Amino acid sequence: MRAVDQELLEKTEIYQRLDHAIVERLVRDCPVREYPKNAILTEQGDASEYVHLILSGRVALMAECCDGESTVVTTFGNGEIFVSAATILQMPYLVTAKTTAPSRVLLIPSVRFRQALETEHALALMMVDRLARHWRLLVEHLRELKLHTATERLASYLVRHSPVSSGPASFRLADDRKTIAAELGMSSECLSRTFQQLRGYGIRASGSRIEIAEVRKLRDLYRPVARAASVDRRAVDEIRKQEPATLN
Repeated sequence: MRAVDQELLEKTEIYQRLDHAIVERLVRDCPVREYPKNAILTEQGDASEYVHLILSGRVALMAECCDGESTVVTTFGNGEIFVSAATILQMPYLVTAKTTAPSRVLLIPSVRFRQALETEHALALMMVDRLARHWRLLVEHLRELKLHTATERLASYLVRHSPVSSGPASFRLADDRKTIAAELGMSSECLSRTFQQLRGYGIRASGSRIEIAEVRKLRDLYRPVARAASVDRRAVDEIRKQEPATLN
């Protein structure tokens, strides 16, 4: 592995949470591939060959219909592992993985990864933790789609990507607007209109640059849900804070 890739590997969650010897055995001789933007890493329906560890860049998981229509299910950034569920279950990929930025990805053979799960207790526990967290994030995403308006969904998205929980914030979106619109379940035109509607809440958007006058005011726009869901939402917010950084 090149020195630059080793440095990137050492910044990943898997390297920081596990004994380094475990990680080194897992990734020994694994290829690191460089992909341009819009490259296809995996195809929906294909057999799982690798677990993918993003050393740098960004990847969207996309669900596709037979008529060619597609949508973004979720996105992953620096240091994250994706499509591990297909590998663990030895089932085909449910989604297509496509880069949304130039990316360097380490490919761990599926057979090796499953063998490591059987022998490395710490790795197995880490993957249980990650899959459980992603499950809760998925449920939260479905709840937003079913219970909240487009304005509320965008407000929630901006709040959870903000580097601060109150006061003014300035940051860049990790994904382009087309990707964000698909992930939030709306068209690109609807997303643009919704950004305009949020101007009254102190939001200024120019390209990928976002300026928020007061994050707490934007958070208050999110319509309250039932108490149990509110409690769980706080837990989900804590999970999101622990996700690897995805913003520039």
